[in-house]
Amino acid sequence: MNREETNYKIFKIIVIVLLLLFFLNRCRFDNTVLKNVDMEPFSEPVQKNLDEKKIVQQNFKDGLAYVTLVAKYKMYGRVYAKRYVPSKLHLASIVPYDVTIGWGDLKSKDVYKTIKTVMSGRVVYWFYNSKCPLNEKEINSMMSNNHLIPANKNVKKGIKKLRKTDVVYIEGYLANVSIHKPHIIERSTSSLTRDDTGLGACEMIYVTRIVSRHGDFS
Repeated sequence: MNREETNYKIFKIIVIVLLLLFFLNRCRFDNTVLKNVDMEPFSEPVQKNLDEKKIVQQNFKDGLAYVTLVAKYKMYGRVYAKRYVPSKLHLASIVPYDVTIGWGDLKSKDVYKTIKTVMSGRVVYWFYNSKCPLNEKEINSMMSNNHLIPANKNVKKGIKKLRKTDVVYIEGYLANVSIHKPHIIERSTSSLTRDDTGLGACEMIYVTRIVSRHGDFS
């Protein structure tokens, strides 16, 4: 075997090892204990309604968005599903990611394996099998589909890095959004309770900080 063939073999081995590490990292079940967060792991989300609503203005291509902050909000849970929404959809220009998060008893691997999530449009559907120790009402009370509005590019980077099963802490505000483009006005409001279901039950969060095994982004 000549030197060129040897180098090629070494290169192939390195590529295979790197690919294996990449897929193992994506598929790992995360048990990270997050640091420097003011919240008990997997406890119920904390909401504090604002006495005076604040409006944040964001510019984007061909339009303008008004983000009305209605309540301080933080949550610590596990990612059950994540979806990037193409920005050609008007609302997605400001709200590019949907992330489904579970807390409480939904933290465990045994429970996670019994629940399947499917995202369609901006809605998440979940199904559980006979091995799941929780009933439908309990799951609904410990899971939310969240439309995430990154406050800046660094926060957006932190959201982008999230993977299924990741432990995550999110801090920011529940918000309502109004999108203004030529001849188009689109509005969307956040749920303000954790026990609702169906259309309109999703939380819309203006994210100012996100912490996961990938880092602390604010």
